[in-house]
Amino acid sequence: MVRVELTRFRIRKGKEEKAQEWMDFLNSHHEDTVGTMKNEKMYVESVFKEENADGYTYFYWYSVQGENGQTVEQSDSYIDKKHIEYWDECIDETYHSVDMVLEENLIAPAVEKVIKDNN
Repeated sequence: MVRVELTRFRIRKGKEEKAQEWMDFLNSHHEDTVGTMKNEKMYVESVFKEENADGYTYFYWYSVQGENGQTVEQSDSYIDKKHIEYWDECIDETYHSVDMVLEENLIAPAVEKVIKDNN
């Protein structure tokens, strides 16, 4: 079984540049970042940015994850430790994140087989 999620998080006012630094950090350490995914049983993780007319910046986190993966908080990876630092500084915890409702999920059979074989 896989969990497919899309969640919207709001960036704190004044932390927009720091949030971009966060994404730049993850992108510039792509190989090490991808390396953290195995223990999390994370198969796909994408972040989208929205600069909304309400004056806030939002990150949308899309993921496809298997069952019983390690949480980012359990990781010893320097990537995950830095990720948590950025999260704590940039994500507006006063805003209740919004989980989008999944209406349809199509996964190609070859990809689904890989996920099943690794779960």
